[in-house]
Amino acid sequence: KEISEDESKKAQEQIQKLTDEHVAKIDEAFKVKEADILKV
Repeated sequence: KEISEDESKKAQEQIQKLTDEHVAKIDEAFKVKEADILKV
């Protein structure tokens, strides 16, 4: 099925938003873990 350029752009933006949100969560988890490791 073909999709329009607008639909493609919208889907790409949604994927990018989700990716950015997950990267931020991973960064936060990494900072917490790094702090735990450095405490020891």
